[in-house]
Amino acid sequence: MTSFACGVVVQLAFLALLPAEAARLRELGIREGSPIHILRNHDSLVCGVDASRVVLRKEVAQHVFAVLQPA
Repeated sequence: MTSFACGVVVQLAFLALLPAEAARLRELGIREGSPIHILRNHDSLVCGVDASRVVLRKEVAQHVFAVLQPA
């Protein structure tokens, strides 16, 4: 998700992470098919998931793949 600009909404495609890391993100609401709001994309990635904000380290965010949410 590191290639998206702030302010866009993406749809999570897949998590290319270790099973334990992927499971933890799913517990936080970052799941395949979910809409994710990109709030900040600099040294870390801040994303809006439902009514929560989740911060991902750049190293983790590089293994989370998404597509732009259809308008």
